[in-house]
Amino acid sequence: MLPAVSVLLSRHSALLLAALLAVSGLPVRAEKADSEQALAFDAGRMVLDGKRKIRTLSGGVEITRGTLVLKAAQIELRETAQGQFATATGADGQLATFRQKREGLDEVVEGQARRIEYDTVTETVRFIDQAQVRVLRGGAPADQVTGQTIVYNHARDVFEVQGGGAAGAAATAAGGGRVKGVVTPRKSASPAPEAASPEVPR
Repeated sequence: MLPAVSVLLSRHSALLLAALLAVSGLPVRAEKADSEQALAFDAGRMVLDGKRKIRTLSGGVEITRGTLVLKAAQIELRETAQGQFATATGADGQLATFRQKREGLDEVVEGQARRIEYDTVTETVRFIDQAQVRVLRGGAPADQVTGQTIVYNHARDVFEVQGGGAAGAAATAAGGGRVKGVVTPRKSASPAPEAASPEVPR
């Protein structure tokens, strides 16, 4: 069985989404406004545990926070004095999905997994089991990475991607226990056309 693979990437060395995203020195932050906005949810049913401050949402659940959108069959939303912690799970073969625009870039990060954990305090998103994250650049699919677990820590500007191992038998069977990805080169800006030389009168 292949060992688990772990990849740590810093935005200062490359703009890579989870091991293999766009080689660039540009920042990899989400929209600043997202962290300043309230978290809203829409669901078919809600069960509130007042003592534990936990809301269990089910029935086509959608959570939004600025440009951030988290969708799943069920989401458990736990509230603390510092913020909220959401755990999204898929059902009936459907994966939980995540989407968020990047700050200052015409790029959107999309991800899916059987389980997605989102911490509003640390701005950390964790994709667990059948994890896949990709970047849409200008609305078109660009870079993509898959693994057993993908974690993006916004506070430290670090992505960590793990392949399947002893704890990821399903991922190992499906993808060989490896981290896999595709990188699309960025298109360089086209040089401005040279101005035509004025005609010299004869």
